[in-house]
Formats: sequence, structure tokens, C-alpha cells
Amino acid sequence: MSGQIERHISVTRQTADGTVIRTDVHVSAVHPDPAVLPGVQPDALAGTGSGDCFDPDTCCDEREKALIMAMRAYLRPDVAPECLMRRLRETLDHCCCDGDE
Repeated sequence: MSGQIERHISVTRQTADGTVIRTDVHVSAVHPDPAVLPGVQPDALAGTGSGDCFDPDTCCDEREKALIMAMRAYLRPDVAPECLMRRLRETLDHCCCDGDE
């Protein structure tokens, strides 16, 4: 296996006036050797390098920045219901506790 992953995404949609819009995205990512970074999932570092991080402030227009902020707020809320936090703690305690406990 070469250690390289390639992804291809194609989205086609039709607007109300009949215009067909098509977008193609092709991503090639070379994964680091897991032996070099033990404990790090290769997918966690795909496409990153030193100083090569995605910066929405320099790469995105205002609409894209707003979309990113909305997604962050949805996926990483500042607060969550206590029942959700309790279930998360219980899950982590069950999955991550030492065998001696």
C-alpha cells in the first residue's frame, strides 16, 4: 500500500431557472508514517504540514466565514444540556477507565 488516499467528490444541482451547477473536488493526501508519530491517527494529520494550516480569515469570503462559524457553533457548542454531559462522562468513564478500577 502506498500510504496515499485519494478522494473525489462531485456535486451537481439544478437552480430554479434550470441552470445546472457542477462542482468537482479531488483531494490527494499522503499520510505520515504511524511509526514516526505513535498514537496519532494518520487521518488526523492528512494534508497538514508545519505552518500549512487552513486559515479562514485569509482563505474565505464573508459568506464562507459565516458558514464555518455556524458549523463550529453547531458541532462544538459552548454549553450542552446536563443530560448530554452526564452521558458523555458515563461513556468516557466506561470506555477509558483503567482495568484496576
